[in-house]
Amino acid sequence: MPILTFNKEQEAAVIGKRRAHNARQERLARDSEGELIGNAYTIPRDAWATYDNDLITLQRAQLGVFSDLASLQKNVPIGKVLQYFSKVGDQGEVNSSIDGRSRAKADAPVIDYEGTPLPIYDTTFTFGWRDVEAARQDGGWQYLDAATRDNGNRRIVEKLEDLVINGDTKFNVAGNQIYGLRTAPGRATGNFGNVDLVTATGAQWVEAIKRVLLGLQAKNFYGGATIYLNYGDWFAASVNDYVTAAPQNTILARLMAIPGVVSIVPSTAVPVNEILAVVKERRVLEILTAMPVTTMPIERKNFTDEYSFQIMTAVAPQFKRDMAGNAGYAQFVKGA
Repeated sequence: MPILTFNKEQEAAVIGKRRAHNARQERLARDSEGELIGNAYTIPRDAWATYDNDLITLQRAQLGVFSDLASLQKNVPIGKVLQYFSKVGDQGEVNSSIDGRSRAKADAPVIDYEGTPLPIYDTTFTFGWRDVEAARQDGGWQYLDAATRDNGNRRIVEKLEDLVINGDTKFNVAGNQIYGLRTAPGRATGNFGNVDLVTATGAQWVEAIKRVLLGLQAKNFYGGATIYLNYGDWFAASVNDYVTAAPQNTILARLMAIPGVVSIVPSTAVPVNEILAVVKERRVLEILTAMPVTTMPIERKNFTDEYSFQIMTAVAPQFKRDMAGNAGYAQFVKGA
C-alpha cells in the first residue's frame, strides 16, 4: 500500500533539522572537552535510516484505511492552518449549434467555501545520556533499546488511522473541523441488514454491499467504491465459502465480483458491523499533508541532557461535498 511521500521542501526541512542537530552536538563536544561526565554524539545516517524504515514498515502494516487513501495526498505549506475547498452548485446550460458560436446562458456558479483545520500531531521518545554512552561503547546507536521509539511510532500511526475514520473534534476553526468517514456531513447513511457480518451468509453479505452502493448512487456517485471493513468481519468473509453446499469461492471473492466494488480493505479501527465506503476521487476527498510522518531531533543544550526525539506529522483528511450536500462516501451499520 502507498504511504504519504515527501515533496522537496518537506524533505529539505527534515534533512536540515537533522544536520543542524549534528552540528550542534559537534560544537557541544568541543566546548565540553575535558569534562568528566556527559557526552555529545552525532546521530549517523544509518541510525536515521533505521528510524525511517521502521516507521514506514509500521505504517504499511497498520494504516489500512489511511494508507489506502494516501494516493489522494495534497501537499500544502506547513504554515497553513486552515485549508478551504469550494462547494459548487449547478450552473449554465449546454448549447447546440451548427456554427459553433455559443449562445448558452452563462450563469455564474453558486459557490460556497468550507475549511479543514490542519493540526500537527506529535509524540516523543527519549534516551538518557548514559544509555547513549553505553550504546556507543557497545558499537553504535543500533544498540539502544527501541521499545520507547516503537511505542511512539505506534501511537502516531494509530492516531492517523483514527483520524481518517472518526475525525478530530478537538479543533474547530471558525466553525470548521476535521471530519472522518464516520462523521463527515453529506455521507450516505443507512442500515445494511439486521445481521452480524462475522456470521452473515454469502447472500446477506451481497445484500449489505448492494445497499451501500445504492446509497452512494443516491448521492449521484456511480463510480467504483472502495469498501472498508473491521478486520474480524473482513477475515470472516475471506475464509468462509459463499455457498457452503458447493464450496468454490469465498464470500470475499463473490463481493469483489460485484460491479462497482473496486477493493475491500480491512482495518482494526473500523467498528464491528459497520461498512464504510468511498469513491476515491479528489472531488470527494484529499489527504492534506504539510509534513508526512517523520522523526526529528530535539535540541540538547547541555552534555548531560537527554537525547530526545519528536515523531510528528501535519495531516488532515478533507472530505468534500457539493452545494446540494451530495458526497461520495458512505457509512452503513447493522439494523433492520
